[in-house]
Amino acid sequence: MSRVKSLLDERLDAVAATTSDTLVARFVIALVCGTLLGVNIDATIAAVWGVGFVVCEVLTIVICRNALAGGALSTFNRAAYLLIGLSSGVLWTTLAALYWDSGSEPFRLVAFAILAGILVHAQCFCFRAPVAMAALMIPSSGAIIVLPLIDGGYSGVALLTLMISLGMMLTYVGASANANMRTAAALEDAQREAMAANEAKSAFLAVMSHELRTPLNGVLGMARALYRTDLDDRQRSQLETILKSGDTLLAMLNDLLDISKIEAGHTDLNPAPFDLRVSGEQCVQLWSELASTKGVVLTCEIDPELPERLMGDESRVRQILLNLVSNAVKFTETGSVDLCLRNAARDDASGIELAVSDTGIGMTPEQLARIFRPFTQADASTASRFGGTGLGLSICQTLAMAMGGDIRVESTFGNGSRFLVWLPLAATTETSDLSGTVETLPALRILVADDNPVNLAVARAVLEAVGADVTTAAHGGEALERLREAAFDLVLMDVHMPVMDGVEAVRRLRAGEAGRADMPVIALTADAGSGEWDRLKALGFNGLQSKPVQPALLIAAISAAMAGTSSSSQAEAAA
Repeated sequence: MSRVKSLLDERLDAVAATTSDTLVARFVIALVCGTLLGVNIDATIAAVWGVGFVVCEVLTIVICRNALAGGALSTFNRAAYLLIGLSSGVLWTTLAALYWDSGSEPFRLVAFAILAGILVHAQCFCFRAPVAMAALMIPSSGAIIVLPLIDGGYSGVALLTLMISLGMMLTYVGASANANMRTAAALEDAQREAMAANEAKSAFLAVMSHELRTPLNGVLGMARALYRTDLDDRQRSQLETILKSGDTLLAMLNDLLDISKIEAGHTDLNPAPFDLRVSGEQCVQLWSELASTKGVVLTCEIDPELPERLMGDESRVRQILLNLVSNAVKFTETGSVDLCLRNAARDDASGIELAVSDTGIGMTPEQLARIFRPFTQADASTASRFGGTGLGLSICQTLAMAMGGDIRVESTFGNGSRFLVWLPLAATTETSDLSGTVETLPALRILVADDNPVNLAVARAVLEAVGADVTTAAHGGEALERLREAAFDLVLMDVHMPVMDGVEAVRRLRAGEAGRADMPVIALTADAGSGEWDRLKALGFNGLQSKPVQPALLIAAISAAMAGTSSSSQAEAAA
């Protein structure tokens, strides 16, 4: 019994799933063969054969419906599929035998063509399951030997030569089918290994995201808090260097996480009204100092007809702008970098065009051909000379396509480059509820729960600087105790903590075990995986802030939570 089950395994499902691939071709061939059989042999026999063919095909479709839908067949259905395959092999072999029995030499050639066709079909479509291939091939293989041997009229050396030749042919067909099976097995093993490796990579990136963002939150958070204090010019310059270096490291980390999301098919878009002018000007302002130190003129030209408000994912558009402008400044030693934002309708669809031109090193045709590939830079020396991950342009292309647009590049080696991004963003009169530029808060009592002392210090520094009264807790259990002891306006809750994590603490809070059950709670997390906000929102959180915490975004999120509006940070996209 176990032997039978081992033959009727999932390999039959893989063969059954291809049943519809040649369905039309099979019916056309059967129609032609049946018609010729009726004309050349006998119409009644042809009709009976045709009915038998249709019955086999209908039963095959019925039996294989789960496999055709991507599911698995039951053991009974696998056995039935195998029996139908054997019946189909006998049916087509009978057709060949009818032609052979006519005694006409041309019809005997037809018989061999039919039998050879059965062998080809079995080898091409059934090799994944040896038992299915055998069911289809055994009747035809037997007929190839038996028909010439007992009803061919051959004898002596001619018969011996024919039998040896046919035996060699069948041996080769078997060897070829075996090679196909080994190749298919090797491909399946390679696919499983590739999927396992990809899952391991995703898991590694998720862990590293958390581990890197936690200390980076301390570095950037305390640096930003220090920047708000009284500093002399030298100290402020040194601190700006720390902040820019930290932001560059964060941008590289975000690139790695973004490409991981893209490879997994998760490119999230959050359309909302935004001002493209502001995004463009902020982008230029961000890179103007670096451009100035290199002697490069960085400009932003805005079409006067550009709508005041566009509907789109502002953070993703800004990410494209930042990547293109930073690349242009990076690869331009002298001359200029120009950003141009303008209207650009296409195929009766309204849209805008982002154009970034530079007088930098340019690219050769060979470099242009691979410039949008992940982890690719112009040549081997580019990474060592200019730095970067080689992911920015690949991410730009994916984001543009996800928004229904495209990106193209024009470049001449030694004479600069010009990147053109078209996005189908429509004008809107709507306004966004959050500008993200709130710099102060009313007198709020805020509880911050985090097991990392550095993160607590960062949160305290950011919040106290805008007038909040801050209390801290080292884990979820301690946070619940604080909520029982005193009244708070809002909680910032780290998701991963010892003793009691943030998810469990929020569950208990919503169940009425401490303080107000409707207390606004914003999640703080270093996990930047796709879908994290949807998961946390379903668990009772009112907002999410990714680490490293960006003060303006955190303050805006707190304002939104106090106003009863759920929000999630897009800091990783804007960095």
